Amino acid sequence: MFCVINAALNEEFFFKIVGHKLTVVEVDAIYTKPFKIDAILIAPGQTTNVLLTANSGPGKYLVTVYSFLDSPIAADNVTATATVQYSGTRAKSSPTTLTNPAPQNATSVATNFMNSLSCLNSKKYPAKGPLNVDHSLFFAVGLGINPCSTCSNGSRVVASVNNVSFIMPTTLLLQAHFFNISGVFTDDFPG
Repeated sequence: MFCVINAALNEEFFFKIVGHKLTVVEVDAIYTKPFKIDAILIAPGQTTNVLLTANSGPGKYLVTVYSFLDSPIAADNVTATATVQYSGTRAKSSPTTLTNPAPQNATSVATNFMNSLSCLNSKKYPAKGPLNVDHSLFFAVGLGINPCSTCSNGSRVVASVNNVSFIMPTTLLLQAHFFNISGVFTDDFPG
């Protein structure tokens, strides 16, 4: 079983292992009806547990992670790659089975994944949600482009929620806690 975690701030990603189907069993600590799929879509901060059945021939298989960009905004598509290598495969002499990732705007792949998700609802274990809404939340989410001299396309995607942009902290939380640096978090942290 793989626990796939998207630690990105803004981007949804596809995760795929070439030549294999992934069986999705859980998304964000909620068990799902298991289903098999070629690639999963994972949102920022989300976790997804998948089962991998090693039923292909001996070899090395490419693992790819690539952005899902559903808007026509230019962005760096820095992907991650790895390999799954079956035991008994010679590391240097065996070629890696490659693939072409889906296009960045592969809405059909994303929709297929989302439509496949369903809960383990049954009479014995009913999935009961709230019947009455007692709060209304309104979020204004903005997306834009800022110049970036070190980026490959000269720009970087930026986002805001309620007109507040994320700013990377200059001091890490654990660093502040360990060195007793004040002003980094409130006195009731982590409560």
